[in-house]
Amino acid sequence: MKEHIPKLHSLVKSFPLELTQLILCALPDAVTLRALVLSHSSFYRAFVAGRHLITLQVLLNQISPDLLPDALAVLKSSRLKPWSRESITEFLTSYHGKRFSPSPAWTISDAVPVSMLHDDISFFMADFVSMALAVHPVTGVPDVFPSPLTSREEFRISQAFYRFELYCNLFRERGWKDDRFRPEEQQAIFFDQYSPWENEQLACVHDYLYRRMVAVYNEFAAHDIEWGEYQVKYGIYDWHAPENAWKQGTLSLGLNYLRRLVTAKTYEERYQLLAHNHRSDHYFLHEGLVASNGDDEEDDAIELCQYGSEDERRYIHSPFLNDADPGPAKAWRWAHEHVSRGSFVQYESHRELRERGYVMWDLARLEQWNLFEQAWRSGMEPRIDFVEEYRAMVRSFDARSEIYQRGGRGWWSEGDESKIVWKKQEPHRPRVHVINWP
Repeated sequence: MKEHIPKLHSLVKSFPLELTQLILCALPDAVTLRALVLSHSSFYRAFVAGRHLITLQVLLNQISPDLLPDALAVLKSSRLKPWSRESITEFLTSYHGKRFSPSPAWTISDAVPVSMLHDDISFFMADFVSMALAVHPVTGVPDVFPSPLTSREEFRISQAFYRFELYCNLFRERGWKDDRFRPEEQQAIFFDQYSPWENEQLACVHDYLYRRMVAVYNEFAAHDIEWGEYQVKYGIYDWHAPENAWKQGTLSLGLNYLRRLVTAKTYEERYQLLAHNHRSDHYFLHEGLVASNGDDEEDDAIELCQYGSEDERRYIHSPFLNDADPGPAKAWRWAHEHVSRGSFVQYESHRELRERGYVMWDLARLEQWNLFEQAWRSGMEPRIDFVEEYRAMVRSFDARSEIYQRGGRGWWSEGDESKIVWKKQEPHRPRVHVINWP
């Protein structure tokens, strides 16, 4: 192969400028563009001669024009300076007032993070769709060959993931807790700008990412010796308390972090990602979605099916973007027909529907499922007796704490201490149990 490199360099040098630029414009993403531009002086010169147009074209090869404003919004939100309530409010006013478009001075340093984020979104979107469409939402029968996504369905799902990343950038904990927007404050500046079915689309993404993250989190929390010493809870708390602040803090780190976490293969990889990024966040997305319904005192217990035109005007916000297909709005109204506004978004009894992505699909797919032929009835199991599970977790904490005190670190399993790494013994200190029943 090496003997062909000089010939290849000579061939590239012989290309006319216009041909070299056409090659650059045909690349699939900005990361590939950057790599090729840095690989040869001829590619570099051709790029410099038309950098802005080439960069934009390559970005459009990867991201549809309809989604580009969302990608740009996420980029801008990640670069807000100074980071303050005022800058966030000003940004959201601008974002909700007018869709962003690329600057004429668009550069490859702008395009690369956008390209990388879209790659993360494509990864999660494919997995989300595979899981959501794996089972018929009415019959519960596995669907081996679901219909392919339409362009509108793909757009909705992608946009919901972009909105998740935008929310992470704007509302995650950043060390200035007293200056953060509390969930009830987020309602006015963020959630009220969207229809309830758009907020429920974000809830679908939240629930999906939570499920993907928590499987890795729980396994680590059940076996890591240091987390056992610190009594990091796992397992039984998953869906009974999805607002668990430590897991919400992990979720708040964004899509690239979550992708690295769920694809990590070894304990060491997961340790680097989890142990060094363990944070608590009481104000993150689960709380924000619930608060978007208003506080409990505001819930008038009037069901959606009883709403008149004035109720619709006051409580059902218009969509941020008009959707030519009525599927998402109709699915949301069907599911909430006998629900009052205190549960319009992130309703616990609709968790199964969100797992099926019910507000993501076109009307044709929903009608093919015969979704609207009967009222929604949740099939969720009642809360189980988790006392024995809790006791097993406490026994695990005790066993790992004893090992920790003797200087052990790393991976522990009951009856298997072969993976423990022994360090200098820690000074002994009494163990205090704090039993926090949900």
